[in-house]
Amino acid sequence: MPSRDEAHSLDLNKDGKVDVGDVAHIFSEAERVRLDRELDSIRERRLGDTRFFRWAVEDYVLLFGVAFGGFFLLLIATASTGILAGDSVAIDQTLSKTPLDNGGECIDKQGQIWLSVFEDHHDLRIRSYNVPEIETGMVVSYTNLEGVVVEEVMRGIGDLSIAIDGENLLVGEQTVVVSILNLSHNPDAEDENISLESTEIYSQAFPMEVEHRVKGWLFSKGEVIDIDLKETGPRACLTFKDLGEWGWLLMAAEWAGGRETAMLTGGSGGVPAWWMAFVSLGMSIVFLYIQYPLMHKMYHREGEEALNKKQVKRLISRILERSQDEATIEIDFELLRMQERSISIDVFVPYVLKPRSIMTTTDVRSILMRDLLSEFSIFGEMRPLQLRVQSINANKTGEQILLGEDLTMEGFDPTIVVDDYRPFFESISIVGTIEDSARPVIQELLDEYDLADEGTLVSADDRAVYVRMIYRPRIRFSYFLFPRNFIEIENSLSDRLNKGLSSLLEGRKVVVSARNLRRTLADQAVAGRVEQGGSNFAGEALVAKQPGITGTLLQTVGGDILSSVEYVAQRNRNRIDKYGFWGLIFFVWIPFMASGVLVGAMLGLVARMRFERVLLATTVGGTAASITWAYTARGIIEFMERYQAEVLIPFLIGLVFLFTFFHLRRNKRLRREELFRESMSFFSRVSLD
Repeated sequence: MPSRDEAHSLDLNKDGKVDVGDVAHIFSEAERVRLDRELDSIRERRLGDTRFFRWAVEDYVLLFGVAFGGFFLLLIATASTGILAGDSVAIDQTLSKTPLDNGGECIDKQGQIWLSVFEDHHDLRIRSYNVPEIETGMVVSYTNLEGVVVEEVMRGIGDLSIAIDGENLLVGEQTVVVSILNLSHNPDAEDENISLESTEIYSQAFPMEVEHRVKGWLFSKGEVIDIDLKETGPRACLTFKDLGEWGWLLMAAEWAGGRETAMLTGGSGGVPAWWMAFVSLGMSIVFLYIQYPLMHKMYHREGEEALNKKQVKRLISRILERSQDEATIEIDFELLRMQERSISIDVFVPYVLKPRSIMTTTDVRSILMRDLLSEFSIFGEMRPLQLRVQSINANKTGEQILLGEDLTMEGFDPTIVVDDYRPFFESISIVGTIEDSARPVIQELLDEYDLADEGTLVSADDRAVYVRMIYRPRIRFSYFLFPRNFIEIENSLSDRLNKGLSSLLEGRKVVVSARNLRRTLADQAVAGRVEQGGSNFAGEALVAKQPGITGTLLQTVGGDILSSVEYVAQRNRNRIDKYGFWGLIFFVWIPFMASGVLVGAMLGLVARMRFERVLLATTVGGTAASITWAYTARGIIEFMERYQAEVLIPFLIGLVFLFTFFHLRRNKRLRREELFRESMSFFSRVSLD
């Protein structure tokens, strides 16, 4: 039977008795020590080499992506401006003779007269190109419904255009002859004998077939005219400048509405398939080979550096343990609650303010959030963090003085009263001196940084000096132009007070809390990305800031894109876990919305696939998607034209664009709902109210 002292030493969990709980406490302490050792090891490795370029595979890929991106944009810019060989058709003419062009060989029609004959809303339209700027006439000979050959005549200067009503054309096969006449020597010739009085400078025959078909389309019901041109001649080769201008248009269409919108737009405009494929593939390479290495640097963790659930929980606990003193609070770790999800980490922190604390709930949350995000940044934890703190109002002191029924004070021991009050008044004098001396130091900082004092409180006791300052930048457009966040203000003021009050502190700790009355961009930049719950959902989620070009590009400029890509990747992770490498290729290849190379790359990251395998799979899938759409877009358009649905082509392009827009908007909304709704439910369950 152990003695009382021995029993007290065995009561490890301090519950007043020695039982199984003490054994569990031993294992719990051992687990905590093991987790701390693992976390310290990971932290040391991640702080050991902070170089951006480590000359790994992803670094070479990034350099290639930047070089190719510069070349690609320079090529499009040079071509579209016409600075270099702007009028040359050599590229299009050469490639049109190869299997790369499924539209057949084009011809160089620069400087020579040529005709374009096509169906325009069930009418036959003829246009001339490169006709000299002289008095000219266009004569179109065709057979009408009565079987009589008639001539349509158009006079003008240079290029002309004629539209023939399809209802007047003979049903069946016939040949339409188009002639361009020079009227400059006889401008007064009548239309009836214009062909006899003028010189013919160009002529071409076009065989065609006219049919009356019954249609039931949404926009055209009943009997319609179908004009099938047997031979319209080879297409005109595009100049280098034309290709460049189409390059910008295709890139804008793909950026706004996806690959499908760009291909349908180019196909309807007669852009050769090889150029559409090149532009689309070029954009994929630029995005993939630049953003994927950056995403890999931000998100990828080696096997031993990927934190498991126990490590994340212990990391948060020990950060909060260290932050208590600065926040002048005591955290109740028994009531502390955490929720870890694939898209966020939610933490509820109940606390009690220490005596003489000047911290508000906002100040406490700011300090804890800052420390958590700082450590998250070191450990590479990139999930949004939602933190809610709550003050415990119950008085936890064990001794109370109560007034009894006989008006005596229960719990009051008069023997503890002493007669010597000198130490008490001396301490008051020292505290007053400290408070008076701190004011000029604070005012000096306000003047130097051009800040307006919106409320400053200074107090002190025998352990610490407490300063709570609310300030407002005086400069105009402070949201964008004020460069310092509240952490810099706190650190600067703390250093000044420690130096200016060094003779009065006598071991006291300086505790500073600063808050910007107008939250500026610099304050938000303490976190890499800030997401607000909006009108429907309360809360604020913050992501740990990543330094350097990686954090700047992906967390500011591309913050919304990155969060949406990450969300789509998380939703489709099960597919990649099931089908692996080949599944990733198919996912990028299939013509569905939000299945591009960046989403595929993020999928590979969350599935912890090797960098090289993800890069190869997304490159193959992206290439296949660009080629498939480029060489089928024209076929889709020709199919629609064949069945009199060409009126739907602009509608289809607009529909694809709108579908992409609303699909991305829907993903963003679903992500926000999932991010904040479950967090609100979690916080409502664990709240002390």
